[in-house]
Amino acid sequence: MANMVTINGVAVDAEDPCALYQALYAVKLRILAGEHVEELQIQSPVTRELMRLSSTSMAALDQELMRLAQACAEKTGGRRVRYAKRIRFTC
Repeated sequence: MANMVTINGVAVDAEDPCALYQALYAVKLRILAGEHVEELQIQSPVTRELMRLSSTSMAALDQELMRLAQACAEKTGGRRVRYAKRIRFTC
């Protein structure tokens, strides 16, 4: 049975790395556009402060997107994202 999760209002199979990659990439684009920013306003009789907060770590999101892209490439039979080259010297 499929393990369904909701990301950005869309139900996605958690076992499918390609579907997860597409859903998380859409979330990243929305974050970069500034849609996931919360504003907090603090007022006193003398001052007024406005703070903008984002609760997402872009580094962690990028790392997960890279992992999902590699898993998707392996699942679809495409080229691996990272590979090691071997060199042999002969005399």
